[in-house]
Amino acid sequence: MTLRDILFIEPYDGGSHRAFREQLAACSGHRFTALTLPARFWKWRMRGSAVWFADRLAADPPARCDLLMATGFVNVADLRGLLPPTLQGVPILLYMHENQLTYPLSPEEEFDFHFGFTNILSCLAADRVVFNSAWHRAIFLDSLPDYLARMPEAVPSGVRERLEHKSTVCAVGLDRAALPADHFPQYRGGPCDPGVGPTWPRGGARPLLLWNHRWEFDKRPEVFAGAVHRLLDDGLDFAVALVGDPRAEHPAFLALRDRLGDRCEAFGLVPSRADYDALLARADVVVSCAAQEYFGISVAEAVHAGAYPVLPRAQVYPSLYGTRCKGRHFYDDGDQAQLAALLADLVRGRGCGHVCSLDRDVDAFCWPRLGPVWDDLLDAAAGGAAPGEGGRR
Repeated sequence: MTLRDILFIEPYDGGSHRAFREQLAACSGHRFTALTLPARFWKWRMRGSAVWFADRLAADPPARCDLLMATGFVNVADLRGLLPPTLQGVPILLYMHENQLTYPLSPEEEFDFHFGFTNILSCLAADRVVFNSAWHRAIFLDSLPDYLARMPEAVPSGVRERLEHKSTVCAVGLDRAALPADHFPQYRGGPCDPGVGPTWPRGGARPLLLWNHRWEFDKRPEVFAGAVHRLLDDGLDFAVALVGDPRAEHPAFLALRDRLGDRCEAFGLVPSRADYDALLARADVVVSCAAQEYFGISVAEAVHAGAYPVLPRAQVYPSLYGTRCKGRHFYDDGDQAQLAALLADLVRGRGCGHVCSLDRDVDAFCWPRLGPVWDDLLDAAAGGAAPGEGGRR
């Protein structure tokens, strides 16, 4: 591997975007410099951040730059056209955390063709496009024909084929230590015979259900809250941890906390990373109700810590977990009754117990494992190699 100088451009430097940037730089053998903007006004970032970044680079160009790395909130076509002459020949790698072609609209939003088309232009202008999962890459490419068909005339041709050729996949990375070589897969989901694996529940007298996502519309907290209310109506004994940023003060979670009382073991932000890791290690079941998920860091972290995942079938999750495990993990997207029934079986310890290798499977996503894969990919991108010639996962 050749040591590369990489300039990371991030117009929405918060949450998972910031964590990815910082953790990639921390574990990489390459040298990183970052140029960022705070995580707010995402629509204006897509429309205007390229000009701001180009101006900054013209005023203070890097001494050396082998690769520009940008994320999906940058209009790469604008950036490429506005870069100072010293950076015009530098290859650009675009990393797609999400995309605006398939991202669901919030109840307050109206469809705007511009943002999805910006993603398309950025992909066309970049030298290399990297998606965070194979499922994300597939739905993005598959959505292109219908999306472009909205144009009344002068529709660009061969877009899917061009982007398929220059795109590849590499995961986001988990901020967790890799499992030891002799790690035995966790036993999940029900009573087990002595000596087979950890007890169920593993953290206390009652099973602990974990929600560890944003409290926003696309994660559908109301679906999870409704399912938990059904379990309470049936008199089941369990605990719940509602983890995430509570600034939204989602009414469904406020009402659920009040009803749970002392069985709500966490609410809102966890004080420290150590406390969060300890909570993951106690959780018996991690639940997602997402209307969009292109990788799912929070679920992957919990699974790596040994939690049993319960997940919507229509998102990325079956492609990551479905082929590896015979357990009952999936329910139909948004089906609260199905979700409640599966959770009730888990709480009762009925029919879901099995030894499962999912924690070992997602171990490949931990930064100690993934860092060298990213380094090879970045080295190949800086050197102009085709997507299949390095870093393919």
